[in-house]
Amino acid sequence: MRFGVRLLTVATAAVATGVLLVGCSSTPAEELEDWWSSGGDDRVKALSDSSSHVNTASMQVMDDKRTACQELLAAVTEAKKYGTPPSEKAKGFWAEALTDFEHGSNACVAGVDQKDEPRTNEGIREVQRAIGILASAVSMIKSDLKAK
Repeated sequence: MRFGVRLLTVATAAVATGVLLVGCSSTPAEELEDWWSSGGDDRVKALSDSSSHVNTASMQVMDDKRTACQELLAAVTEAKKYGTPPSEKAKGFWAEALTDFEHGSNACVAGVDQKDEPRTNEGIREVQRAIGILASAVSMIKSDLKAK
């Protein structure tokens, strides 16, 4: 009898936990708002600021280009750690922007290290193209947030 009571207690607890988990789920809009307000906006600002520095450094000496590209690589790493925005419309653009920022910055740094100015500049151009892609992702995120 004692075994039956314990089994019933465990089963009841499992059902109650399941109901609580299902009952407390967030909507996609709430998840996006949490992502944005808990650090997503900071990741976007860091990516925007550091890619802007790369753009400015494109007209400066090679060491300035390396520094700016390394700063952008650090921002990309942090953004990847933070995760993808929970927005169906924005996540593809987000991933593409991060990939292009990373690839372009790596090419920039490698070009500087090899004293290969064409490679450095091609990396910077890739970063510059990714700025527009990031802007599209942010526009979609903000649109989703307003629709909430």
